[in-house]
Amino acid sequence: NIFLTVTAGSLWDSLADILDHPGNILMILGNSLPKVVGYFISLLITKILAGLPIVVLRVGALGRKLFLLSIFSQAKVTQRELDGIYRRERLLYGWEYPSQLLVIVICFTYACICPIILPFGTIFFVGSLMVYKKQVLYVYTPVFESGGSMFPDA
Repeated sequence: NIFLTVTAGSLWDSLADILDHPGNILMILGNSLPKVVGYFISLLITKILAGLPIVVLRVGALGRKLFLLSIFSQAKVTQRELDGIYRRERLLYGWEYPSQLLVIVICFTYACICPIILPFGTIFFVGSLMVYKKQVLYVYTPVFESGGSMFPDA
């Protein structure tokens, strides 16, 4: 995990100082941890400017369409092939939730150390709200929908 790697790297760099002066551990950590917040801000900016547009663009569908149009002309592509390109997709919970949770853990961890990260976290979550609201309403199809068969009397 990138969060643990960067934070552990910061702690590893200050380990010699901690071992030399164990009574000053809080001051040493207070000086070393804010130095890595720049990395996490750049990570959030990358997620805002590259990650969210990739979700909106649906790179898989776009690649399939460009591949079909490069092989066949527009007139020779059938409606079935076009429907296959724009088929509804599943929401990959195991991929989307950890990404969101990583951002919230970073924001919560560094909010009190370096509050400059909070506007970037806010921009990310507002953008994520807009992107995933559109994706859930118009792109993703519910896979685990039972239609109320578990409670037929309700």
